[in-house]
Amino acid sequence: MKLLKFAPLALAALVSMPALAVEKSILVYADVDPTLELLQSDGSALPPSMEMSYLPGAGLQPTRLGTRVFSNDTDKDMTIRLITSPVLANMTNPASTAVPLSVTFGGRTLSTTGVAWSAADLFPGGDPTSGSIEQLLEVKQTTVGAIATAGRYEGIVSLVL
Repeated sequence: MKLLKFAPLALAALVSMPALAVEKSILVYADVDPTLELLQSDGSALPPSMEMSYLPGAGLQPTRLGTRVFSNDTDKDMTIRLITSPVLANMTNPASTAVPLSVTFGGRTLSTTGVAWSAADLFPGGDPTSGSIEQLLEVKQTTVGAIATAGRYEGIVSLVL
């Protein structure tokens, strides 16, 4: 009989217990310009990061990525430039000297003043769905050579088309 007194209480406890579940959230975002975009050669978004390997005594090895420009106006010339001159700063030893980087696009060195590209050179076929001809985006150490201070070096390369 005593067990029956507690049965409603036990049932209420079971009903009020939350079901075991795991909730996950993923941030989905898109930067939209209805007229112009820079993507990887296969049409996917540019990666959020690129790793440069370090060869002791020789310096940082260049990192490269095949890209294409997509535009809804393949007759319009374009200019590409860097927002700032990129450098790698040592995150573990901030007092150490930063490492200047150089960026090329399609073999042409980029700067903060911009490099002009003609539509005829980028879009020789004039088809906006396939994008421009492939352009190699390369980031490299400006003055190739050994880096004296160990640590994790990070920097941002920002482009404007």
